[in-house]
Amino acid sequence: MKRTQLNVSIDPKLLEKIKESARVSGKSLVSYVSDCFVNQVKNLPVETLDSRFQMIEKRLQSIEKKLDCPDYESQSKSLFTSNELQNFNEFIKAIFRKELIRKGYRSKKEAWHDFINHINCFDQWSDTCSFRLKESLFIEHADPLTSEEINYLKEGQVCPQPIRTGLINWINNSQRGECCCSDKKFPSEKQICEKGSILVKEIYS
Repeated sequence: MKRTQLNVSIDPKLLEKIKESARVSGKSLVSYVSDCFVNQVKNLPVETLDSRFQMIEKRLQSIEKKLDCPDYESQSKSLFTSNELQNFNEFIKAIFRKELIRKGYRSKKEAWHDFINHINCFDQWSDTCSFRLKESLFIEHADPLTSEEINYLKEGQVCPQPIRTGLINWINNSQRGECCCSDKKFPSEKQICEKGSILVKEIYS
């Protein structure tokens, strides 16, 4: 293999440690340092052109949706009352109970895994979000999601309302990751916060 020279200035103490590590590994200093560089380069993330284009496309789609749906932008900094937050939580609970029976899941755990897979596919979602949503669903008298938590979810690049979209896609067995903000048939976030679980009857009528 053709080689080229690389002159690097390093701390003398560090050089002694490198030499000692090379002796322990049974390699020459040159081989040891070369292997270290190779291993380091292998661990570097490789961003392909395709991945860049996909990210740009998602951002453009997000911008288009916000232009088409100005209401979502205006609600991005909304503060919800305790009653609205409770209605939002009760609506999700009611939908979850309805789908648990309608789809014939063997357990709540099985229903949860199916449901959350329609939400955690969005970029702003995290394990903490899943924990909080699960807590509000399964623990009686648990604290509902806060205004800050709901508003944080609106910062996603693909969908500003992943919970509402997840519910729609879960109910309809639709493809994961498709934003449903433009769906006018399903109650809006504002309607959900105002009326709560009362809306569920209309959805399944």
